[in-house]
Amino acid sequence: MGLGKALGFSLLAYIGLNFLFVIISETISGDLNTLFSDITSDPLIILLIFFGPITMVPSSSIFMLYTQISLGMFDASLIQTIGFIVTPFVASIIAGKTGGSKGSSLLGWMITCLISSSALAVLVFISPATLLYYGIIVSNPIMLLIVFSISAAITGIFYGTFSLLFSKTEMY
Repeated sequence: MGLGKALGFSLLAYIGLNFLFVIISETISGDLNTLFSDITSDPLIILLIFFGPITMVPSSSIFMLYTQISLGMFDASLIQTIGFIVTPFVASIIAGKTGGSKGSSLLGWMITCLISSSALAVLVFISPATLLYYGIIVSNPIMLLIVFSISAAITGIFYGTFSLLFSKTEMY
């Protein structure tokens, strides 16, 4: 029961916060109508909105945030970069709080990362043109699957420590 709750709530938080940060950044940049017209023309962009940030490794997100703040770039891209950091952090904390044990909390968060990378892997084969919306070029699909899997594993391990830290049970 704890694994199901951790998986469900972390996946729901991950999807919801990704959508929220995309809506906020598109509203700030003034491209919200363009986003909805793109979704109307290609509905698979929703998968990119929900699961696309799993491709960002935490170290590159933190470096990108540092660069944007040091250059004084306070715009929509800063909000989206903050979303790349905050979304998995909050989702992993929710997995830790809702999982019954440390193992189910970590496994719930790791399965959330696996589902996210698998959704993007499906896009590689179904509609590679959709990935161009985030600037991902599909030249070698197998290599791109490996990259998505590695970035999901790194994100899962990095933020999985927070799900272990915020778990209800203690290991003594």
